[in-house]
Amino acid sequence: MEKKILCVGLCNIDIIQICDTYPVEDSDQRCQSSRWQRGGNASNNCTVLANLGARCELLASFSDSNTFQFALDDLRKRQIAFDHCVYHRNTEMPLSTVWLSLATGTRTIVHSNPNLPELTKDDFVKIDFAEYEWIHFEGHSKITISVELEKPRSSNLDLLTEGIDYVFVGKDFARFLGHESARAVVEALKESYPGPYTLICPWGASDTIALDGKGRWYAQRTFPPEVIRDSLGAGDTFVAGCIFQLAGGSKTLQEALEFASRLAGDKLAHFGFDFVRIESD
Repeated sequence: MEKKILCVGLCNIDIIQICDTYPVEDSDQRCQSSRWQRGGNASNNCTVLANLGARCELLASFSDSNTFQFALDDLRKRQIAFDHCVYHRNTEMPLSTVWLSLATGTRTIVHSNPNLPELTKDDFVKIDFAEYEWIHFEGHSKITISVELEKPRSSNLDLLTEGIDYVFVGKDFARFLGHESARAVVEALKESYPGPYTLICPWGASDTIALDGKGRWYAQRTFPPEVIRDSLGAGDTFVAGCIFQLAGGSKTLQEALEFASRLAGDKLAHFGFDFVRIESD
């Protein structure tokens, strides 16, 4: 890709404990292993895209704390650009504590972000959008724009505005809206917020459902591994896989959905994101 993919959103540090089973409240037990990992949805998207060989950049708010240097070092190591990120003085590092249960394959996340500000509209002024082929979350002009509706908050619906090309809908957000299936939330959003954008809703172990701007429905099965080792970031891996395939316009939506589903399945079988790298054919 000559131009970059820009992912806009959160960058934090994950402290991950891999346990035989989910901890019992008020207990004292050992884990199998633990690690630190750079996290956050947009940050994870960049990691997967970089592993796939794409040129990508992260736009996020950064803390000036010494501990956050861990995330910066990892971005540099993976050659993920972050030139336009916004640093904030005297702020604490966003942190997620994650328990991975080997017995069930589930992940439980407790997130902390005491005082790091969100990105603002003014943070986009310095960016030359001609550098990018795709922007995941927000952008302008003829660049492909995608957004992810994941956190359970009503303000996410404000992102369904003119100029959006792809919308990824998370299960948590769908349930927040009162829907219990991918097809139900896709139908409801298209009815309430009509437009020529494509809606994509992965639903855990169930089929991913998509509806393109021309009203065509798609269903894509999942590819679960025999043993689920790490589900943290599987959704981010799916989103990145779709973007990687659709950027450039050489792949169909169905091809992109299958690629992303297989990639997310591979991720479930491996800890972290440094599993076998897959080259686009």
